Amino acid sequence: MKSPRWIRVVVLLLAGVGGLIVAAWLLLFRPVAQRTIVDPVQAFNYGSIGNEAEQGLPYWIWWALPRVFPEYLLSPNDGYGSLGLYWAPNWETELPVGLSRKTVGVIPRVSVNCAFCHQGSFRLLGERHSTLVPGGAGTRVDPQAYLRFLARVGQDRRFGADTIMAALDGQGLPWWERLLYRYVLIPATGKALKAQAVRYAWMAGRPDWGRGRIDPFNPVKYHNLGLPDDGTIGNSDIMPVWALEAASRKDRPHGLHWDGLNTDLFEVALSGAIGDGTDHDAYPRVAAHLARLVDWIRLQRPPPSPFSSTRPDGDPYRVPPEALVQGRALYREHCARCHEPGGPRFRTVIPVVEVQTDRHRLDMWTAAARDRYNAYQKGGPDWGFHAFQKTEGYVATELMGLWLKGPYLHNGSVPTLCDLLQPRTSVRSASFGVWTSWIRSTGAS
Repeated sequence: MKSPRWIRVVVLLLAGVGGLIVAAWLLLFRPVAQRTIVDPVQAFNYGSIGNEAEQGLPYWIWWALPRVFPEYLLSPNDGYGSLGLYWAPNWETELPVGLSRKTVGVIPRVSVNCAFCHQGSFRLLGERHSTLVPGGAGTRVDPQAYLRFLARVGQDRRFGADTIMAALDGQGLPWWERLLYRYVLIPATGKALKAQAVRYAWMAGRPDWGRGRIDPFNPVKYHNLGLPDDGTIGNSDIMPVWALEAASRKDRPHGLHWDGLNTDLFEVALSGAIGDGTDHDAYPRVAAHLARLVDWIRLQRPPPSPFSSTRPDGDPYRVPPEALVQGRALYREHCARCHEPGGPRFRTVIPVVEVQTDRHRLDMWTAAARDRYNAYQKGGPDWGFHAFQKTEGYVATELMGLWLKGPYLHNGSVPTLCDLLQPRTSVRSASFGVWTSWIRSTGAS
């Protein structure tokens, strides 16, 4: 006995829908095993942290945006380089440091990683190209400018298939990929960029982050932890991730982040990845990668300073031997207690009433944020966090690589070491926004 015709039609329709769903998953969402980057520096600079589903842009859209919308970048002629990202000399790499390319389904996607912020560079007198400092303080990077660029692009009426596809002419995309971009990826990306603009709307009315700084936890508080906008300002200098072995020892709690809000180095790396979009589905695929990065930053050290007492007279990097002797004595008398490994206050939290820098970064991290992150379950079971804490001060950190860290203090409010050692009232502005604007305009490094 034959089934009624309508049943056969329904079955065929369901089969067709199921086939489309499977095809869409295979083309756009299927996880693809990636080649392991063996070199730890390259893995840090270009490796994926599993945030493609949350933050990834299809590669060719990412490639086209600065060509179509250059006016929304800090320097229209410099593309993504205007954000302060390091790009290998002579464009030897496909992406700047701090961005990864990972294929999902059949489409490569570009996402930020840890090195987007934690990268440094320097150029000595007479040198043509800058030298990359992996894991360095991101003194030239402007993460907020990248967010604003994407938000403005997404809200521009010109953003659409015709505009983006015209920019891709001559790039050799096969017909099927052009169809995917035109009818699926570009419309979906436009919606995602509009949604991201709404997600970061809380930044309006607060001081700009400026180059070399970021508000690392307010985005997490409001998006991941579901806390209400409390009006706090979390702007803080981007810290280098060098030689954190001492900071991650278990024999006594050593504070990580400016205010010591966590004492476990792997939790710091994982929570940073979550802040950048890593989700519970991706975590099993990137857990080993994050563990390798943690092992690397435990031991990675900055390059030696070019300033030396052994350089010949007239060398711009020569330090007079007598000045070195005097400076060492002053350091031991006034600084080593807090900043020298082995000192009694090294890597401990110094109360804000004692250190007397502003409270903004400290007050941004609340007891409610601590409690919610320690019980974080978004996307699946408990992530296992346990080491988040609330403090009332800022951590006395090591001074290695100090020549590469300027501007100084947790909020980047002092431009040079010379200024830092002057009486407080003579160099530090009472207005947080004034220094933000100064750093943004000069790109101080």
